[in-house]
Amino acid sequence: HMRLFGRKSTFSKEIVNLNETIKKAFDIFSQQLKLREIEVKWKLDDNLPEITADPVRLEQVFINLLINARDSIVTRSEKNEDDKIKQITIATFLSSHVVIVTISDTGTGIPESDINKIFEPFFTTKKVGAGTGLGLSISYGIIKESGADISAKNNPEGGVTFTIGFPTSQGELREY
Repeated sequence: HMRLFGRKSTFSKEIVNLNETIKKAFDIFSQQLKLREIEVKWKLDDNLPEITADPVRLEQVFINLLINARDSIVTRSEKNEDDKIKQITIATFLSSHVVIVTISDTGTGIPESDINKIFEPFFTTKKVGAGTGLGLSISYGIIKESGADISAKNNPEGGVTFTIGFPTSQGELREY
C-alpha cells in the first residue's frame, strides 16, 4: 500500500466514501500525532454522498495535510507558545451538492504574503532541509485530477484551515 504513494500510476476513478478514506490516512499517521500530544477533533457527517476519486491518492493528500499541520503545531509549540491547544480538527459536510472536507490546525498559520504560493512546486515555509516543498503541490494535482478544489486560509485565532470540495459521484466530474 505505501509503495503506491511513491510512484506515478494511472489515476483510478472509484466510488469513494470520503470519511473512510480520511480515517485510513489518519490511521497511518496517528502515532505521529500521539507522540507530539496533538489532539484530533472529529466532526464527520455520517450521511455524506459518495464521491468519485482515487482512494490511495486521496489518502496521500490527507497524510500530506496532516504532516503540515503537525509540523506547524510543533513549530508553534517550540516557540514556547504552549498556552494554545495542540489540535487538528477534521470535518466533513455536504454543501450544495459539494462534499466538503476541512482540516484545521492550531499551528503557526501561513504568512499572508505566501498563502497564494503554497501549492506551487518547491515552495516551502519550512526551514532548509525540513521540507521539499512538494507535498502541497502533489496534493493540489491529485485534488484537481479528482475534479475537486482545494484552498487554504488562516484562522482568526491562529493556525490554518485547508478546505477541499468534491463534486458528489452523482454530479459530473469536471475535466481540467
